[in-house]
Order: sequence, then C-alpha cells, then structure tokens
Amino acid sequence: MVIMLDVTKEDQWEVSVSAVVARFGKLDILVNNAGISGSGERDHGSTDAWDRLMDVNAKSVFLGMKHSIPEMEKAGGGAIVNISSISGFVGQEGIHPGYNASKGAVRLVTKAAAVQHAKNGIRVNSVHPGMLPPMLTSFQKGDPNRDAMNAAVPMGREGKPIEVANAVLFLASDEASYITGTELIVDGGFTAK
Repeated sequence: MVIMLDVTKEDQWEVSVSAVVARFGKLDILVNNAGISGSGERDHGSTDAWDRLMDVNAKSVFLGMKHSIPEMEKAGGGAIVNISSISGFVGQEGIHPGYNASKGAVRLVTKAAAVQHAKNGIRVNSVHPGMLPPMLTSFQKGDPNRDAMNAAVPMGREGKPIEVANAVLFLASDEASYITGTELIVDGGFTAK
C-alpha cells in the first residue's frame, strides 16, 4: 500500500490514517521518519527556513501521533518511533539552528507522549541517528571534511542506514515491550564524548 502524504498537512494525516485502518483493520505501529536538514543556512538563517524546519521536522511528528494514537487505543496499544537526530542533543556549525530546535522538539514531544499514553498500552520512543551517508551527500568519499567528520566518531566511521533501521525495528517490536520514553542514539559514540 502506497500513500502520498504531505506530513505538514493535518487533513492528509486524517485521510492516510483512515486508509491504513480501512486496509489493515487497525493501526499499531507508526514511524515518523520525514525530515529535512537545515544545511546551507548558517547562524540564524531565514524565518521561512525556520518555519519549514519546524513544520516538517516537529509539527509532522505531532500530527502523526495526534491522528494515530486514537486508532492505537482502539487496537489495544501500539508503538510509535519518532526519528530525531543527534542534533536534538548537541549544536553544530554550518546548519540552521532551527534544525537543532526541531529535533530537540521531537525528543521532548516523544517523552511527553510516552508518559501520557503508557497506560493505554502505547509505547513512544525516539531514535537519534548520527552521521549517515544520506546526510553526507555534499561530501564524496575521500573528501578531507568527510574524513574529519568520521575521525570525530569514536568508532571511526559513519553509520549505515541499516543500523538505524534495526534500531527502529527493535523499538517497534514486542521485544521492546517495556521500553517507552527512551532516546536510542545511533551515532558510533559521537555524543558520548
């Protein structure tokens, strides 16, 4: 099943959630994975960029949960995994500060939802990837800047998308049945230093 969805539009969330429930009979897993980066706009950037970052990265998570949680309650529970970033923990140079703010918002709205909906059998967690190839598209392999970024990671390399996918899969699974409100950082130790 493929659904085209502008994650910033509430009416599209309503239609999408209804379509999933109509097709599968229930909704018990939501992964909020839409996001944009703030690269290219240093310092405080433009207000338009700030608004777009907050809409796509934070408001979309709120809307996804707002429309999915009632269906999960009807289904007897569920799991929500919100994708944030290590940028929700630390500041960086060279990106719009709205990116950090939006990812920090995802981190805290996840915790709030986890506390508010745990009694309804709904687990809500966040995953915080570090540097991954999709985020490093402006750097070719062998580029000194990319090599310097990898050197800053204790494991000495960038992450692989499958490593993040496995973290998401775990949190969405029954193996994580007693985990809610957690922040799973997948960054090779970058934020541990």
